[in-house]
Amino acid sequence: MNKYAIMTAALLVAGMISPAFADCDVHNADEDKQAKCAEKCDDEYLARKMNYGANQSEVRANKKACDAACGCPQNTKEQ
Repeated sequence: MNKYAIMTAALLVAGMISPAFADCDVHNADEDKQAKCAEKCDDEYLARKMNYGANQSEVRANKKACDAACGCPQNTKEQ
């Protein structure tokens, strides 16, 4: 039982750490042009998502298209 708990904990830690090293990380937007583009996509998405009358499926489609144009399709999560 303990070896399964240790293995699960190790996999969870690896899963949390690995996205930090991924390309298109918006936290590195000062250093990376691609990340800066992805950050703009996120900013626009959040601003439009909070709009009461916005068509949410259109907002998600625009985010997906923007991320693809930046070369970061992995930043768009399917919901």
